[in-house]
Amino acid sequence: MRVTVFATAIAFAVPALAAPSDALLATDKAFSAMSAQQGNHAAFLAYMTDDARLYQSDHAPLLGKTAAAAFFAAEEKADSAYKDQTLVWSPEEAELSPDGVLGFTRGRWRFTAPKADGASFSLTGYYVTAWRRQADGSYKFCLDIGGADKH
Repeated sequence: MRVTVFATAIAFAVPALAAPSDALLATDKAFSAMSAQQGNHAAFLAYMTDDARLYQSDHAPLLGKTAAAAFFAAEEKADSAYKDQTLVWSPEEAELSPDGVLGFTRGRWRFTAPKADGASFSLTGYYVTAWRRQADGSYKFCLDIGGADKH
């Protein structure tokens, strides 16, 4: 009898434990959707914590939201084609700490931009993003690391 009760408790607990990871996947998907609709800089600023760290292969680490905002503004000013660029990604996995405070997602990204001749080019790569639960229960990322595939 105890085995049956224990097995039943586990069967009901496993889906309950999976729900927070699903919420984190949904958050990362919404983050990507915002990037596609409003631009990756707006999305990153909306979803990052004030103390976030961004590690990307093409520039020095960005330490904090203020530094990221300044970098993004300079990048947009220097690149007249910024509005025509698209960065989207697909999370493939999410994990949360037992208390649900910290978690990560990982997946694949695709960047598309116009070339000077009007054609477009794409780059692809991988990422891992660390998330921290906020006071309102939502998640914002505190660390983002991405790398590009060899092209």
